[in-house]
Formats: sequence, C-alpha cells, structure tokens
Amino acid sequence: MRWIVIALCLSGCGANFQTSFNPASPYQQIPVGSMVVLKQALEVSAHRTRLFLQLGETMQLEDFDRYKANCNFELNSLTDGVQTIQPQTFTIKRVEGLMVEVVDRLPQYRFVSVGLDDQGTPMVTQGYHFWLDSTQQPEVLRLSCRGAFDDMWASQPPSIDEIQQTMGDLAEIQLAL
Repeated sequence: MRWIVIALCLSGCGANFQTSFNPASPYQQIPVGSMVVLKQALEVSAHRTRLFLQLGETMQLEDFDRYKANCNFELNSLTDGVQTIQPQTFTIKRVEGLMVEVVDRLPQYRFVSVGLDDQGTPMVTQGYHFWLDSTQQPEVLRLSCRGAFDDMWASQPPSIDEIQQTMGDLAEIQLAL
C-alpha cells in the first residue's frame, strides 16, 4: 500500500497541467516534427534579421501592435541588402517557450521612500520559438510567435488558432501527428 501511495505522488510530479487538445487553447502544444508552410516569398529589409507578421500582413518591429498576437521569421545573418525567404515547407526541429518582460529603462523618480517603489506586476508577453530546419534555406533560423502583451498574471502564449490568424494567407502550421 505504501508503494502505491508513493507511486501516485511521484506520477503527479510529472503531470503538465498546461496542455490542451483544443487549437483555440493557448496551451495546446505544437509538437516537434510539425511543419511551417510558407506560401509566398517574404522580404526581410536590409540591416534586419526579423520580419514580423500580424493579422496576415508583414511589418517591422516598430509597426506591430504588441497587445495582439504576432509572429516573426528570423534569419541567421544580418546583411546590407534585402534577404528573401522563399516559399517552402520548413520542419520544426525544436520548440522552446519564451517570456519577455518589458521594463522601463528610465526611473520615474530619483528618490523613492521605502515601501513606495512597487510598480505592480510586470508586463510580459509569452510565446514560442519554433526552430526551423531546411536544407534549401539554412539561413532561416526560426519562427517566433507571441501572445498579447499583458500583466504577468494574465499573459498567455498564443493558441494555434491565433498563430494561424496572425500568419493569415502568408503561412500556416501543419501539426505532426
């Protein structure tokens, strides 16, 4: 009986409570081996390594709305010219969670009384890095997708449905079985 209780306790340690089989849930996992199908050529501007996608349109870092889901393709190299990512099917070889906290670089007050410096919960965005594999375009490093920028307690990674909406007709994810 004692071994059964120990086994049940230890099996609970391995459970992941943030998973779902619903593509509308932010906790449905995109498995390694899934495919990212790029349907049209994307141009990454000179002196940039990333091109952002939101609501089916391409944009630069300074142009997208951080309070909505967004994705970006990232290249390995920075160049002086425009780089083009050609339409292709990329294999996801690694999935990595991400959380980015945005902080204020300039303090609002030079002197703060003890106990009055609490600025509340940090603002974060959560998401995933999908590391891509391609023998035809090895310079394409990864696709990163983030959910809406929000308070830490309310922030969630994007759902598969949100990722698909973000990429629109430009690209899609095909889940591995």
